[in-house]
Amino acid sequence: MKNKFKLLIATLAIGSTISIFNTNETVNAANNTNKVQNATKLKKTKYQPYADPADMRKVSGNYWKYSSEKKAYPNLRKVKNLNLRVSILGNRVYVRSGKKVLYTMYASAGRIVNGKSLTPRGTYHTNSYHPYRFSEALYPVGWIGQLYLFHSVPTHMWSNQFIVSEAKKLGKMPASHGCVRLSIKDAKWLHDHVPYGTKVIIYNK
Repeated sequence: MKNKFKLLIATLAIGSTISIFNTNETVNAANNTNKVQNATKLKKTKYQPYADPADMRKVSGNYWKYSSEKKAYPNLRKVKNLNLRVSILGNRVYVRSGKKVLYTMYASAGRIVNGKSLTPRGTYHTNSYHPYRFSEALYPVGWIGQLYLFHSVPTHMWSNQFIVSEAKKLGKMPASHGCVRLSIKDAKWLHDHVPYGTKVIIYNK
């Protein structure tokens, strides 16, 4: 009888321990789920047509030197209906397949003067103007002759020294004379890979 009683107590104790472990596992699983959801929560301002992806680099430190997203750039040779969608007030450039966003870049288009951006709105196409640099930036890609370009954050005249005060505006505010500024790495990738004749669509939002 004593042995049966001891066995019963032991069984109850094991059952309680298992319940505790199961409860802890449930709590941990719930916490992990919340962490994943928080990590992948997308953010969007009222001026952005698309929410930023979860892997966007933080706009701090020397972020303007690096790729805007931490994932690999898309292979543009395989993209159908390739286009570049510019949001002037959203401070973004979207690499798209049709209307599907493949990659999001921090950008700064033309600053606002008398309520209007210095960057013209409308639909354009990239052209053959792709030198290594021009007077005030690296990796230019023309979309209206040699006057309006995608290019890196600005440099001092004909140097490789970047103007940090201007670079830190990237992704935060329109700041250029009309061109669309990109991070150094984004600008180089676009310069090296975007085909001539790629559609460029520019809106305020």
